Amino acid sequence: MGRTTRFLLGAGVSALATTAAWAQDSEITDVITVTTQFREQSLADVPINVSAFDEQRLDELNIADFEDLALYTPGLIVQEQSPNNTGYSIRGITSDSGEATSETRVAVFQDGVSITRSRGSYIELFDIERVEVAKGPQPTLFGRGALIGGINIIQNKAEDEFSAAGELGFGNEGQFEAEGYVNYGFGNGYGVRLAAVHRQRDGYIENTEGGDLQGRDTWAARFVFSGQPSDRLSFDFIANYQEDTPPGTSFKSGSIPAVGGDTNPFTAASLNTFGNFLGGRELGLDRSVYGATLLVDYDINDAWSLNSITGWREFDSVEVFDPEGTALPMFVFAEDATGEQISQEFRLNYDAGGRLTGSAGFTYFHETGTQLVPLGISELYAQVLLAPTLAAANGTDIATLEFLLGADIDDLSNPFPFSIAALLGQNAQVPLRDFYQEDTSNSAVNSSYDLFADASYEVTDRLTVTAGLRYTYEDKKSQAQSWNTAGTNLITFTPTLIIPATPQGNPVAFSDEFDDVTWRLAASYEVNDDLNTWISFARGRRPDVISADSSQPSFFTVAPAEIVDSLEAGFFWTLPNGQISGSVYRSEYENFQSSRFDPNQVTFVVDNAGNATQVGAEIDAFYEFTDRFEGFVNYAYSDATFDDTDSNGNAQQLAGNTFRYSPEHSVALGINFELMNNDNGTLVFSPNYTWQSEIFFDEDNDRLGGLLTQDSYGLLNTTLRWEDAQGRYHAELYGTNLTDEEYLIDAGNTGGSFGIPTFIAGAPALYGVRVGVSY
Repeated sequence: MGRTTRFLLGAGVSALATTAAWAQDSEITDVITVTTQFREQSLADVPINVSAFDEQRLDELNIADFEDLALYTPGLIVQEQSPNNTGYSIRGITSDSGEATSETRVAVFQDGVSITRSRGSYIELFDIERVEVAKGPQPTLFGRGALIGGINIIQNKAEDEFSAAGELGFGNEGQFEAEGYVNYGFGNGYGVRLAAVHRQRDGYIENTEGGDLQGRDTWAARFVFSGQPSDRLSFDFIANYQEDTPPGTSFKSGSIPAVGGDTNPFTAASLNTFGNFLGGRELGLDRSVYGATLLVDYDINDAWSLNSITGWREFDSVEVFDPEGTALPMFVFAEDATGEQISQEFRLNYDAGGRLTGSAGFTYFHETGTQLVPLGISELYAQVLLAPTLAAANGTDIATLEFLLGADIDDLSNPFPFSIAALLGQNAQVPLRDFYQEDTSNSAVNSSYDLFADASYEVTDRLTVTAGLRYTYEDKKSQAQSWNTAGTNLITFTPTLIIPATPQGNPVAFSDEFDDVTWRLAASYEVNDDLNTWISFARGRRPDVISADSSQPSFFTVAPAEIVDSLEAGFFWTLPNGQISGSVYRSEYENFQSSRFDPNQVTFVVDNAGNATQVGAEIDAFYEFTDRFEGFVNYAYSDATFDDTDSNGNAQQLAGNTFRYSPEHSVALGINFELMNNDNGTLVFSPNYTWQSEIFFDEDNDRLGGLLTQDSYGLLNTTLRWEDAQGRYHAELYGTNLTDEEYLIDAGNTGGSFGIPTFIAGAPALYGVRVGVSY
């Protein structure tokens, strides 16, 4: 395969294509194959907005994880605080909650198996055949959790012949990576494949209290056994394992300087634990993810086929973090999350080579999950932060309280040592404790049953219509518990301080059943042999959520399902030496849910933010200027805001505010320039640049005086790759963020709930060298 064709498979239609309808024969005919609609199709034949990346393009763009992927995918943002705490945002709709009772808005699938649960969804992208990102509601295709889109990872399967490859890399900030695979074929359609990767990097933020922050330490491995017992039957068994043990997350305070330093999020931080929290466990993450998948494809006859997808998955993670971002022994929290799921899907497909194609099937999904959050608290400092709330509870203000007590009660540098509540209520001096721990947990047992059907019909040689329907039934049970083992706290003299305690500290449970119907309609029209257009109207759904709510007699509340109706139109235009594609869309949301910490109630509450509207456009282009020079560009525009009024005409609290993680403009552009192509091999220079406009980190855009934002910024990345003439050996120099741009990946966080926001810095300039060999 020539270099030009290989690049087209990668950039022209994989990394950057927003796809449309029917592709015809032209001077450029090699288009990546996708399975977004349950069957193998040319990317240009899919009436959905899809960005797809084949294996080579992933390599060319140095895409090793979801954050890298998002840089080159219009409308996608991935925010990784740690592998355990990652947010996925498609067109401004974000999934990042770690609660076992929560539901996602962005679906993540691995070979057709949902891996969407937040604490287990972030995986390494190694030995990958293809990644597909479908944008807009995908109710009949991705199903569960695909309110606004989904990401599907297709892993390489075993082949019936021998092959192997390996790569080593070294770079600044202690970067080390090793990746490779071995494929052994038994012949007659059977083979096994073993792939593995190890990536390590020192933290790029120094911690004055010891060690560093924002580092990386990941091991992952995969085993695949593939076979084809007959011409009509094939199977793939896939087993995955990943372990992540990076150092802590740099929640650096923007209010209180680091020891000997400042509040700049890009300089050294001062984070710690105290009070022998969890037996002295250090800041950082320990996460393990396991999974097994069995794919079976059976061709019943030339028209009918049956697919089975069986999945099992489990994750276990413990993360300790300093939420207020200072050296003060104020708070130290942890999260211990577990999850286990099984799923089974059967899908019957029809394609007799005529005008009608389609599929119908059934999906069963069952999961159990827990989230335990131990909270280590210094009552001394907690009382300072809660001083305004305590004053309000006594019908006064801080100045009056300080006058009555004859002491400064809101000074973090010298916290008042006695309980204000005891002094006011009992005139007693009750010393506050340096360390006090309370615990809160939530768990869920969810089962869902889906029936779905999707069909396309060629009305004429140029016009095709598509319709899909999905019925979902869900059986959910949620449980919550909050307690402490050290008696009531001495600030409010209630059983717990941060999260309201359940009755007598015992677990409480609530269950309910839900069902709903989602759908999609689409039409594709071929204007001529080179220009294709499409239009779609789809409804997406985020399932109803049962969450703890201490204000309710049952201690629970049911957040209604979020609904989005989206209208989108697009095109795909094939040029003699390239292509251009794009789409425009309008989406309307109902029952948009958000979570925030309410200091007046001293608890987290779920708000129904009501209705919202989003209007946007995405466009992608690729062009081959010469045999040695080609380039790409993509652009996304999004205007995503909360409506002025809700469905009943009432004014909305967040009216006019922009969705978090939703830049109005984003751009990616790059080139491949072949500097050499002869008996000494090929040498290709591939710089690219990504840019995005301002984003908000909170749906309340004015919160904390509008501090929780990131201004527009751009990242310059490049590779210089040499490959020998036989394609066996390669070496490359690479660099990311070469201008050392300073940018934030998150702001606010738990500290922001107490008026002392924390900020997490993005990665600085990283560069290095890789060498590899393949057989």
